[in-house]
Amino acid sequence: MKNYIGSKIIKAELSNLKQYKFKKYGENAKIEGGDENIKCYIVVYPPIGKDEKPYISMSPVEVFEKAYRQIEDCEISLIMSE
Repeated sequence: MKNYIGSKIIKAELSNLKQYKFKKYGENAKIEGGDENIKCYIVVYPPIGKDEKPYISMSPVEVFEKAYRQIEDCEISLIMSE
């Protein structure tokens, strides 16, 4: 396999597995007893196509914090300018 690196701007919030399941699956979420104690980031990826909806995922805290850093306000204006 070949190696790849990519980048994207995502939205994320520190939460727990129970809240992630509610956000992703709504009333159909299957909640387990310990879900509230499992910390994670809820991650929202932007839609890819014009008719697509944002994709909701989760990432364990340790994995997320190794891969991402928060964008500062001054960086957002540089990134979003055309």
